[in-house]
Amino acid sequence: MGSLMPDLPPSNSPTLALIHPTPEEKLATWNLNGQSWRGRLSLPAYICRETHLENQDFTKDGGITFWILVDTTADLNMRPILGSCESFRKRALIARGDEQVDEIISHGIGSVFCNPEFRGRGYAQRMIEELGKKLDTWQQDEGKRASFTVLYSDIGKMFYSRRGWHAFPSTHIALPPISGQHKELPSSMPTRSLYTADLAELCALDEKMLREEIGRPAQSEPKIQVALIPDVKTMKWHHAREEFAAKEMLARVPDIKGAYIKTDAGDQVWCIWTRTFGSDEAGNTLDILRFVIEGERLARSSESEPIILEHSDQAKVQASAALLQAAQLEASKWDMKDVQVWNPSSLTVLAARELEPAAQVIHRDEKSIASLRWHGVDPEERSKVNWVGNEKYGWC
Repeated sequence: MGSLMPDLPPSNSPTLALIHPTPEEKLATWNLNGQSWRGRLSLPAYICRETHLENQDFTKDGGITFWILVDTTADLNMRPILGSCESFRKRALIARGDEQVDEIISHGIGSVFCNPEFRGRGYAQRMIEELGKKLDTWQQDEGKRASFTVLYSDIGKMFYSRRGWHAFPSTHIALPPISGQHKELPSSMPTRSLYTADLAELCALDEKMLREEIGRPAQSEPKIQVALIPDVKTMKWHHAREEFAAKEMLARVPDIKGAYIKTDAGDQVWCIWTRTFGSDEAGNTLDILRFVIEGERLARSSESEPIILEHSDQAKVQASAALLQAAQLEASKWDMKDVQVWNPSSLTVLAARELEPAAQVIHRDEKSIASLRWHGVDPEERSKVNWVGNEKYGWC
């Protein structure tokens, strides 16, 4: 299956189509992209991981859709797979400048891959263009059109932007791991470790607060507020990914999924993380999937402008610093090169600098570029979209 044919159609051929693969073709795509993406997993282990991930609560029953670009005139058992990708159904929220918040279905795009033998022919471009058309209505209620979809580009900003997925803020702050024997730890505030059993309640509270946040009337020019919902199914999918890799490579499974603290004023602050086991070259990272500061009102991705903090905000900074320190300690236990927080808020940046004064907000230009396509019928609305909760949990 998939052997190179002497005469492949051009990328603008009307016989090309984006379709769902057969089980054999899906396996063939994993064998192809696994050569590039398996990291330190063996290829058989990588394929087992992909099978495992497609059967999580988040992905089963239509939660994940597999797509391939093929020549529809080719024999079913012989047609080459010109490109492949996946879409993930995601619960999302939208508010259009008023207090009404609607829950909608969005999609995230992942695993975009073009067979190296067929690169340079325009097939990746054709596949993404066809996917944009498919996702206009994919899994929407009858007669409805999608509002937005997202992806995370590892090839810079231009390729996907030209096809409608425009780059949004893609920053992070990184902290080094520290050991439990580290002298004079900056934060002495005690935190509570989070386990899988703790996540459902916290994710439900997070969703409630997120709905309130995006439904709050804008103080300046009205925006279209959108957010992917950080629900427990999403978190458990990320954790299934880390647990499979840890068991396969280290013969142990991580149980601590984050950290929690409550300030003296009663505000809850917590973070949920996952361990990303990269290649030998890339190294391992403890990624904060979601950082929640109850009652926070400051903007995301802030730079270093002076901020006048109220007493309650200062307490939240100290609590956040304690959580980041807990993440640093956990990173050391699992041989992670750093702790990363995507699109950190102003308070989170200040917290990070309590621990590492020289910590800087890093602006990514090539890897993991958060990108959003507005599928609404009015293209002018795209400039009004504000992506709330643009954090690691949305990655797929």
